Amino acid sequence: MRSGLTGVSRAAWTAGVTALVATACGARTGLLVPQRDGGGPDVPTCAGTAIPLDTNAPVLYFVLDASGSMQEESKWTNVQSAVATLITELGPRALFGAAVFPTQGADPCAVGSEVMPVQTGDSQGSTASVFLAATSLTPVGGTPTASTLAALTPELSSFPQVTFAILATDGGPNCDAALSCSAVTCTSNMDGVQGCPTGGPPNCCDPTTGIGGLGCLDGTAATQAVSSLRAAGVQTFVMGIPGSAPYAAVLDDLALAGGVARSSEPYYYAVDTADTGALGSALAEIAAQATASCSFTLTHPPDQPDEVNVVVGGSVVPLDDSDGGAEWTLQGTKLTLLGSTCEAIQTGRALSVQVLEGCPTVTR
Repeated sequence: MRSGLTGVSRAAWTAGVTALVATACGARTGLLVPQRDGGGPDVPTCAGTAIPLDTNAPVLYFVLDASGSMQEESKWTNVQSAVATLITELGPRALFGAAVFPTQGADPCAVGSEVMPVQTGDSQGSTASVFLAATSLTPVGGTPTASTLAALTPELSSFPQVTFAILATDGGPNCDAALSCSAVTCTSNMDGVQGCPTGGPPNCCDPTTGIGGLGCLDGTAATQAVSSLRAAGVQTFVMGIPGSAPYAAVLDDLALAGGVARSSEPYYYAVDTADTGALGSALAEIAAQATASCSFTLTHPPDQPDEVNVVVGGSVVPLDDSDGGAEWTLQGTKLTLLGSTCEAIQTGRALSVQVLEGCPTVTR
């Protein structure tokens, strides 16, 4: 698949293809466009036609903590932004849905509910916009994690695609009025709420003077709910947003029960700061695991097999690396990413994958 083009630097050619990736979807054939190369004479660049990928896309279903503490440090808006960015970066490589807990309303412990039904992602931002509109709310209330996961299990286990739940929370599960506990496992005390020091006294979950069982840590039931999801074929990633550190042991239990834990402690994905960069990095790691395959199927073979380019993470990937080894192969409709390109997909450093035809293949 080497190009027969002469007189054009690989750098200029690559830059031209990369710059025009965003407009390629509207093209039907390769379009030569003059472009200056470092102040020299005009050289041709090319925008190709995108070949859709049949990716056997998994469902990534976000289960998002919308409790009152998510208003702090812009956590809610930053989580929204990080998830929306991920949706656009992955595009059609996944389907996306979302639920929040508690359901916003008068009951601070209302079981969470779906806010965005599952739909295919896209690289133009349409699905991300739906998500942002669906999650445009002011967080309030407690953390009914267990009851929410239990309520979502029938739907999540019904999807024909491989399905992953992504639980993102900044605290410990609570909201079970049937519980009783000491200050040691009272979430108000664990969080150090004003007047509720860690370990007490007082015990702010004392039913005679405090909020009672609704404030008790509900880790056992939450772990059981995650285990039930896994038994139903849905694995759960657990992401701890700043504020969740006192609940690290519970979040580790949830992550291990979910079947896709990290390889070492903490077993959940711990985010130390609430900025979008840190949140986005953790989500990229999660997405890399959920969509880790380096093999893709094109919906149809290219009309011009010698004029195909692969774009990963927004950059054109030359057919071979500096040592002459292949970075990708295309046999009929089967695209396989190799070497450092595959590694970038598997580690989450790159998420988007496009195949363009109609332009000479970029090589080293």
